[in-house]
Amino acid sequence: MQNVDTVRPTNIFRDVITRSHLPALDGLRAVAVFTVVAAHADFPLRIPGDLGVSAFFVLSGFLITRLLLRERERTGGVSIRRFYARRTMRIFPAYYAFLLLSYAIDAHAGQRWSPTLLANTLTYTVNYFNAFNHHPTTSVAHAWSLAVEEQFYLLWPLAFVILAARGRRALIGGVSLAALAAVSWRSWLILGGHVDASYVYNAFDTRLDNLAVGCLLALAVDYERVVAAATMLAKRSWFPIGVLGLLLTSRLALPDAYHYSIGFTIDALLVAVLIAQLLQLYRTRLWSWLEWPAVRYLGTISYPIYLYHQWGASVGRRVAGSGQLAEFGVGVIATILLATGSYFVIERPFLKLKARYAPVTRANASPPEDRAQPAVAFAASA
Repeated sequence: MQNVDTVRPTNIFRDVITRSHLPALDGLRAVAVFTVVAAHADFPLRIPGDLGVSAFFVLSGFLITRLLLRERERTGGVSIRRFYARRTMRIFPAYYAFLLLSYAIDAHAGQRWSPTLLANTLTYTVNYFNAFNHHPTTSVAHAWSLAVEEQFYLLWPLAFVILAARGRRALIGGVSLAALAAVSWRSWLILGGHVDASYVYNAFDTRLDNLAVGCLLALAVDYERVVAAATMLAKRSWFPIGVLGLLLTSRLALPDAYHYSIGFTIDALLVAVLIAQLLQLYRTRLWSWLEWPAVRYLGTISYPIYLYHQWGASVGRRVAGSGQLAEFGVGVIATILLATGSYFVIERPFLKLKARYAPVTRANASPPEDRAQPAVAFAASA
């Protein structure tokens, strides 16, 4: 295990980002999802759950862009059809099973969904249902973030193919412009009083910058200056604690006008820094727990945990009776059990089908034209 204060060798970042499995990120997913779980369960220690959602957005942008880059480098192009097929196998089965169960339980309890809510949930647009209806309390209200991600999955591969044909700098420029447009649009909407916070919190057009920051991280890690900066940011194993402190300060200590305008962007940038640090520090004593098998497992099932965490919280309230800590503990156990069932019964069979749509390397594929002169090449399969 590495020294707790200093991380060596300095080229660890180059080594890590070439791997098929990126260390620490499953652990970070687990932290992010339980931040949301704790916030929605009224955990005594108040934790802003939207920080967990922002972390998922940045991770999604980073990992999806990394996969697209790797496919283009291995095959000479990106198959949009195969991409959509892989995303469908990964996301749809668990999501629509959750919707079916939620609809049935609500109907049995006499809480029938309106036709609009039903249509929005089925079409992955519940984020705009929340945005235009002041984020009402429903059993599927938390699916807004899944809708944002699905809209990203729909649009980004198409934009990637168009921009990638013009090189890495065009990709970086296009994503940067999109992020700037999103934060400017959001700031104008909220600071000008044109919408309330529920719109800028839920809408894809006002949260795109979080995903774009993750995309930029994936696009920039090949540059020598970025590698050098990432190495410096992880020189000491306690540096991420400072980033976490800045993240909590940004979220908790500053006014809503800041949070709903540029705050979301600042938070995403800090999460991106944290990702770069943890990718290098996962072997240190301070952060090695991110790679513990139990923590990695919770990160693996973070998707169904997010889907069913409200159900788990309800079980906690019914079973544990009084006492927030007892309710939270029972709720977490119930959530993990529900998520485990979803993962093994529903997701795993479809994940096996997903492998059929993996990119196929073309023997005559030529290296993509790129002025970035990447420091590394993605060597692993998608």
